[in-house]
Amino acid sequence: MPELKQSIRALLAYTIWADRQVLEALAAVQPEHLTRDTGTSFGSILGTMAHILGAEQVWLARLVGAPLDHLPSEQDYADLPTLAAGFFDYWPQLEVFLASLADEQVRAELTWTNYRGETHSAPMHVVLLHFANHSTYHRGQVVALMRQLGYAPPSTDLIYWKGSA
Repeated sequence: MPELKQSIRALLAYTIWADRQVLEALAAVQPEHLTRDTGTSFGSILGTMAHILGAEQVWLARLVGAPLDHLPSEQDYADLPTLAAGFFDYWPQLEVFLASLADEQVRAELTWTNYRGETHSAPMHVVLLHFANHSTYHRGQVVALMRQLGYAPPSTDLIYWKGSA
């Protein structure tokens, strides 16, 4: 299972890189466009990015056995500087988790209770794959919204990540 652990570490390192690429590109977006209601699941570019960060924080907290009492959202990250600070505070925590990830953890079953009070279990490697996939899905939404608003989004496909070489 060492290969699986290394692949998961790489995928989550890619997630940090891709989140950073999008966050940096958002510096060129006018504040009114960041918060413009787009009719999407999380309302706006800022709302979608806040959801990405909040979900990543929730999953990491579950993975380390310290669940959060609420899902961080746009109310916690009301503007781009606050959102950026949230990511910059969070990334080192994820990096520490990745560095300490052991083979037996990857094989272990993770049990958690969601915010609706429902308890679920899955192998940790499946949860970690979901973690990365969820962020990728929503970053794609942000990229589409940037294009629709006339901005040039970054290329965040896995193949462009320097860590993949």
